[in-house]
Order: sequence, then C-alpha cells, then structure tokens
Amino acid sequence: MIPINKDKVEYIISVGREYREGSMAMVNEELSESHNSDTYTEHNLATVMEDRKTIEHAQDSAYNELKAAIDNLNEEEHYTLVALMWVGRGTYSPDEFDKARADAREASNEHTAEYIIETPLFPDYLEEGLSQMSDD
Repeated sequence: MIPINKDKVEYIISVGREYREGSMAMVNEELSESHNSDTYTEHNLATVMEDRKTIEHAQDSAYNELKAAIDNLNEEEHYTLVALMWVGRGTYSPDEFDKARADAREASNEHTAEYIIETPLFPDYLEEGLSQMSDD
C-alpha cells in the first residue's frame, strides 16, 4: 500500500492533463502556418503576442492549481509522489518503491512541484506508477 491518498494522486493527474492540454494548444499555435515568420508584420506580431498572453493567462490558472495541489501535500506525500512518477516511467520497479522513496527523500528540496510539472509526460507516469503499485 502506498502512503498517499489515491484520490490526491488522481486529482494531480487530472489537473496535470488539463495543464498539458493547454500547453499543447500553445505549441500547436506556435507551429501553425499563420505564424510563419515570413508573414510577420509589426501589427500581426502585436496580435500574436496578445493572443499568447490570453493563452498563457489560462495556462497560469491551470499551472497554479496544479502547483498548489502538489505544494499542499506533506513531505512524505511529496516523496511518494516523486517515487510513483519514477516507478511509472520505469526508473524503478514496483519492488524498488521503498528505495525510490528514500532516493526522493534524499533529493528533496523546495522545488518538488516544479520538478514534477516540468517532467514530460508526468501525468502518464503517475498514472502508470499508481497502476503498478495497485497491482501488488
């Protein structure tokens, strides 16, 4: 049994996916043909920047909600969340969960939320880690 409420992890996964979807929308916007650098003018650059600020504001809301959800966990839950992510991405096996938690404790600092959020595919890793640890 993992020492964190499964509902907390599932909430972080859900908000993390919401945040990632918004990030992908921003990437897709950046890559769209309408933003071909050959067609930039001073006017449409201003429009692009204004649109980006609107998207980033929405992203800030999702980011802040996600960061708060992680920051509100206690230290032991932080270690467990990081260990679950590591198990989910295959860095540790489910049998090595205690070692993963010990390593997370050793590497811990005040930037746990940022570390998790900046990890590509973290919602998928958390979901996989939770699944693997539930199978035991």
